[in-house]
Amino acid sequence: MLWKRISLRYLVRRGHSTKRSSSRRGTNDRKNLLKPMGSGCGDGGVLGKRKIGHLSVESNKYRVRKKRKIRGDNEVYDRDVDADRISELPEPIIHHIYGFMHSTKDVVRTSILSKKWKSMFSSYLTFDFDQRWFRIKGARGKHNRIKAREVQKKKFKGYVEKSLALRLDPVPCIDKFRLYVNNMSGVVWACMGRWICAAVDKNVKELDVHVNVEGKQYFLPEAVLLSTSITSLKLSGSVLYDFGAIKLSNLRELSIKDTLLLNGHLIKRFEESCPLLEDLRLVCCRGLLRLTISALLKIRRLEVHECAKLSCIEIEASNLETFWYHAKKHQQCKIDLKSSGNLKNLTMKDRKMTDTAFQDCISKCPLLEKLVLHECTSLEKLTILSGKLRSLSLIHCASLREANIDAPNLYSFQYSGRRMPFSSMNVFGLCEAKFTFGPIMKPSQRIVEYHNLFGNFNRSKGFKLIVYSKQNLKIYEEPGESYLLPNYFCKLELTASSRSVLKTVDNWLRECHGRSVVIVSPRTELIKSMRTMIIDREDNPNCCRFYSNKCWRHYVADVKILTVNSTNKIYYNFKWRSR
Repeated sequence: MLWKRISLRYLVRRGHSTKRSSSRRGTNDRKNLLKPMGSGCGDGGVLGKRKIGHLSVESNKYRVRKKRKIRGDNEVYDRDVDADRISELPEPIIHHIYGFMHSTKDVVRTSILSKKWKSMFSSYLTFDFDQRWFRIKGARGKHNRIKAREVQKKKFKGYVEKSLALRLDPVPCIDKFRLYVNNMSGVVWACMGRWICAAVDKNVKELDVHVNVEGKQYFLPEAVLLSTSITSLKLSGSVLYDFGAIKLSNLRELSIKDTLLLNGHLIKRFEESCPLLEDLRLVCCRGLLRLTISALLKIRRLEVHECAKLSCIEIEASNLETFWYHAKKHQQCKIDLKSSGNLKNLTMKDRKMTDTAFQDCISKCPLLEKLVLHECTSLEKLTILSGKLRSLSLIHCASLREANIDAPNLYSFQYSGRRMPFSSMNVFGLCEAKFTFGPIMKPSQRIVEYHNLFGNFNRSKGFKLIVYSKQNLKIYEEPGESYLLPNYFCKLELTASSRSVLKTVDNWLRECHGRSVVIVSPRTELIKSMRTMIIDREDNPNCCRFYSNKCWRHYVADVKILTVNSTNKIYYNFKWRSR
């Protein structure tokens, strides 16, 4: 009888701390507890009443999995009721979800989802430490700013030390280690080498080190260049040693940014020591004078951005598929793509590139599928003959006066400039075209050029024409009716996809917060899609609740629809709230 008295006292205490309804339930429970064993429900006594009483374990539908038998015509089967699907996700999928999150703070927030997710963070093999997370805002005055920076350093150092002690020591290896430092001091400087070496000792696969401190360069530990586990190495503001051995035998991706001591000799040593390298990116390497690539047999992507003193690039890589070159404003560099016959994507931003240099470069790329020329202001005449080209972009090539394009399989075309320099165009496979005109070109001239280029085949393709400015956008379902184009437009798009039309409207509303959208000769499909996107939107959308930069849906005050049957047009007039 002792266990009954203990249970009775417990229930009496619970009854005093609850509401009247709960006390009534407790009274019934006390009556049931005084019944002899075997009376009442199935198991009897306390066990029987716990299944249905106030202390019911099954009441937590998120932790306990219930099954209900459902009788069909010929069989009986079990169905899960209120199953916790989030906790049932396997560990690799949860880690994959972690990879899409912006910071470690977002990963930690997922621990409230379930007990499994709370324990999964300790097994997450990615370490991301960013000193900017500990920035103290609102400090005024020189003394307060210095004090705030010191506090930032101490908090950052303590956070890294604690995280490594709790999470790094128990695991045999890690996937990624990222370290971003923008406030260097003697304390942080002394610890950085130990933190990086600790990651290397754990056979890290991806290592990112960013040092964004003016006037200071960080010397990378020699253990990094001797690691056989690193497959991706990204260095920003870090100075490599120009002596000793490099044994990165499994390295596949290398990115170096904002360094002074990188030169052609060091690049050659990387070639010899990294036979599996597939992706090489050099950004703002101010000490690089000449770049020669010949020994990287597996390289597929090469990018060179704003290396101010670079004067010559020679590439011999039969497997190279993507090449990007962005020059500084007044930089002149000779580019020779030897034995690069498999190149498919070429992007050039070079103000000094001449017609002869471009034709020599493109003649060595017979399999080219995507070509982007951005701010190539020295180009005057352009000739492209290709049966493989699928995408072409000519952006702000101000001196271009004549362009002859023969690309029957071209799918997408983009042009931005002051005039329409196209003498001849054989692009009958075209499905998307986008034009941005400068202020020098008059609207009447734009209309004439548009009809000369696309008037012959747009009807057979089912194209839709979109013209717009900052305040107005107009969609023609039948581009042949565009002989009365408005005088205000500065951009023109031609597309055969309704999805592309909606994407263009969405981008325009986000960037411009325009006044009106007009559809000429609308069809049922486009009307339904526009209604779903504009009219049937939520009054209080949740799409951007975690972002400070909201989309256009959060600023729409009202939308009025006007249908004019005589001209076969639909008008969407917008009123906006202030941002």
